[in-house]
Amino acid sequence: MRISYITMQFPVPSETFASLDIETLRQQGQEISVFCMRPKHPLFNKLLIERGHSGLSVLHFSMCSVFSSAVFFLRHPLMVLSLIRWFSSSCKSNPRHLAKSFLMLPSALSIFSRLYKEKPDVVHLFWGHYPSMVGFLVKKYMPKTVLSMFLGAHDLVTAYPGSARLSKIADLLFTHSKSNLPMIAEMGMDATKFNVVVRGTKLSGGQGLCFDKFEGLNNIKILTACRLVNGKGVDDILNIFKDVLGNFPDATLIVAGDGPARQDLIKLSKRLNVERGVRFLGHVPQETLLEYMRESQFFILMSKCSGERLPNVVKEAMHQCCIAISTNTPGIDELIDDGVNGYVVGFGSIQSAAAAVNNSINNAELALSMAKKARKKIKYDFNVEVSMSRYLQLWEQACTNLRKQQG
Repeated sequence: MRISYITMQFPVPSETFASLDIETLRQQGQEISVFCMRPKHPLFNKLLIERGHSGLSVLHFSMCSVFSSAVFFLRHPLMVLSLIRWFSSSCKSNPRHLAKSFLMLPSALSIFSRLYKEKPDVVHLFWGHYPSMVGFLVKKYMPKTVLSMFLGAHDLVTAYPGSARLSKIADLLFTHSKSNLPMIAEMGMDATKFNVVVRGTKLSGGQGLCFDKFEGLNNIKILTACRLVNGKGVDDILNIFKDVLGNFPDATLIVAGDGPARQDLIKLSKRLNVERGVRFLGHVPQETLLEYMRESQFFILMSKCSGERLPNVVKEAMHQCCIAISTNTPGIDELIDDGVNGYVVGFGSIQSAAAAVNNSINNAELALSMAKKARKKIKYDFNVEVSMSRYLQLWEQACTNLRKQQG
């Protein structure tokens, strides 16, 4: 099956789940191409190698895109005008989205011009906000192609008006958490038409190596991994670590990820007098991050971001037998059963999170039991191969139904 993914940028450091989904489909024998509405990320070439995307067709926005969109307009002016009318009427009450739609127009036209020639079996909107501009054209002018759209937390926070409108005519609709369904309904979409398919993770890592780290609990390692921006709660994690250090002075905190807040966080670690035990790694390859997870007993994510939904990095840590401590973000109860296979704390609840770490260290038997249950949860409920097989099943069924409708 030939499947074209439409996204904003690919690959990017914070979206390992996108790379994992696409590579899983390729390993299952599918022909995948990726079209991006933004220019290449500065780490594009490095990430392409790190994530095993050799031979994957990835097209980004560039000056060539501007030229190809102009040519497409000259050849198909009615198509272009229909898209302008569509997003103008959709966004008429939202000037910001309307202005950005015009800015995205050359990118959308450039992508659609390629799709119109290549005629893939499926066009999948990996994000359902501005990529829905491409989706409108696909649904209107490519009747033999199945159009599917994913709407996740970021899409729902963005609330692009075209998303709701396109959902009424798309062939397939996806989301990755039951917690998204109320927001989907609030946007005026039929939540019953959405297929809830979790974003899975790759099941890798030796079981013995994972569980050995709980013997004695002498070499305490705490890990966090996220983009270093305000709202991700890394400042709270530094304060949690200060509390832990008071009881276990040889503990280590490893911070993986990069971002504009990095220098401020380094300064905060010095003010808190914990810098001796903190390691700021910056961006690390996925396999390296998994190694750190295998060595760490605890993984903490104190995010306050409204768009946080079942982060894959927490799933990966749980599968590597970390005790996960997360803030109470939407849908987290679908992943962590508080006090059973991890801990869920309130936003900014530094004392609760620190107590979870301290209590676990003082009870190695309980910590080991929780780690085993965490790994089991991911194995049975969040396997990426199962998730992408479900996508394939639904795409194939939609293709079959489309062919029957067209005779």
